[in-house]
Amino acid sequence: MITGYNTDVRHGNRVFHVQTEDKGFSNPKIETLIYVGGEILDSYRSSYEDLIAAPPVVETEIQSRMDEQHRAVIRDIKNGKYDLTPPDMLEHQAFNDRPLDQAILEFLQQEGDVDTLELVLDQPLKPAFGSLFRIQLLARLCQSQSPVAGAEVTVKLISSLKKATSLLSGKTGSDGQFRGEVQLPPSQPGQCAVVVGCSCDQGFDEVKAVVTTG
Repeated sequence: MITGYNTDVRHGNRVFHVQTEDKGFSNPKIETLIYVGGEILDSYRSSYEDLIAAPPVVETEIQSRMDEQHRAVIRDIKNGKYDLTPPDMLEHQAFNDRPLDQAILEFLQQEGDVDTLELVLDQPLKPAFGSLFRIQLLARLCQSQSPVAGAEVTVKLISSLKKATSLLSGKTGSDGQFRGEVQLPPSQPGQCAVVVGCSCDQGFDEVKAVVTTG
């Protein structure tokens, strides 16, 4: 089972939590759930039976499909698929009895024109016990693609049997880039994963990857 993705997406006056996970080779499906206020709003499922039909299974191909599905759902949210208000009512509501600057901001939010944070990796994460784990990422805004300087970056090791431990932290540079490396422990009980998180005023994004035995 490949550890998945969790992203908070602000659109209009609501925050959507998008969660994508692999259900495992015994049930080869990629499931994406959309939460609002802790309740499931919608769900998507796709099969990758074709990828496991002819071993050996290449996990990076599954990860690529997970990433594609996760980002497609985020695009749907930003394009207004789950808007509560019909498009022809947005302008009327935005400019009704409010100061002009506030009305403009709310209108842009409802139209999906306010950027949120997106974490982009230069290559898929491949952490292995006892090895040097290197990471290079770009923090940028989803729509404008503008780099985000000073975004908080954290790298943690999580386990099914132990508390999470912090491995690395820092901030993105003026170009939105962050580079770092850390030595992973030789072993850890339970199923383990490395979680790379990035946060700023525009939102939060994270990527996870299961730690292998090398």
